Amino acid sequence: MRARYKGPAGTGIIEMPDSATVQDVLDELRARTGIVSFTIKYGPPMAMKTLDLGQVGETARSIGLHGETLTIVPEEAPPAPDTTTQAASQPSEGPEDINVPWPGREGTLLLRVMPSDNSCLFTAFGGALPKQIPAQQLRRMMADYITQHPDVYSEAVLGSPPSQYCRSIQDPDRWGGGIELSILSAIFDIQICTFDVQVQNLINFGEEKRDRCVLVYSGIHYDRVAFSYSDSPHHTTTLPPEMDRTVWPTDDNEVLQKTEELVRKLNAAHYYTDTEGLVLRCDAPGCDWIGSGQLEGRKHAEQTGHVDLSEIRDVEGDSVLRSCDKLGCDFIGQGDRAIRQHSTDTGHERFSVIPDW
Repeated sequence: MRARYKGPAGTGIIEMPDSATVQDVLDELRARTGIVSFTIKYGPPMAMKTLDLGQVGETARSIGLHGETLTIVPEEAPPAPDTTTQAASQPSEGPEDINVPWPGREGTLLLRVMPSDNSCLFTAFGGALPKQIPAQQLRRMMADYITQHPDVYSEAVLGSPPSQYCRSIQDPDRWGGGIELSILSAIFDIQICTFDVQVQNLINFGEEKRDRCVLVYSGIHYDRVAFSYSDSPHHTTTLPPEMDRTVWPTDDNEVLQKTEELVRKLNAAHYYTDTEGLVLRCDAPGCDWIGSGQLEGRKHAEQTGHVDLSEIRDVEGDSVLRSCDKLGCDFIGQGDRAIRQHSTDTGHERFSVIPDW
């Protein structure tokens, strides 16, 4: 049994006997990464599944993990390296421990970490609302809203026929992204500010709104930014999440400045997963599209309606020759590693397979 894994600290390959169980795989990943508590996602990047921990006694090969890429989603930040005896004696700092003191408002800006259950976007947003709304109820509300506004939410906007989208968005295992945030902003008439931890930029969903909430995106996960009153020097807070403030007026730019500071700390702690190194291909019959990164994959899905994408493995399992489609570029490379390197060096993201005659 052979599989590739990737997590916040990088990627690797595990090779185990065909008799290895799912529990054996989990134990091996813990030993390799140092991450104790995590969930595993696998399958096509646009339709990932979550590994069912009820299957720990089954063989990994029998449930289809052989040849897969296993994405490790930590439930807490990975421990820092043991560089000194003093550091080794201190507990590791998780994302929930990273915060920004806000003495001017007598409190602390912090991250409320959401469960890794495929509904993190909906849980993060629903919990920010004054009347907290569960994730599954939000999904149903989105489907109803789209049905009521067919002139706004067409197939071109949703990336799939509206009826199909309305069915899929109610699947609790379906992830959410930019389209979902824009729809939620419209339903609740609120601006949703989303900070990307890796690149440290801000994307706003919903303009000319009176109020805003703030989320943080770490590559495969969404969390909620919250303010909690605390005692000086405001490095910790003991109040429960139910007492958080999570909505601010859109003219309150100080909360965005404080969130930028929080995101810088999260980036320094490597609280993100890099998904843009993936080389993807479209598995729709007759389509030979190949692109680099989930952003390109989403664009292809939106333009064509094709959502059956799969990852092209590392060079060990991929000896295909490809040429770069960028006008004027004569690059030809063999294997995933060469493609990734060329994409990193040049920013070129479209490639064509050279047939093996």
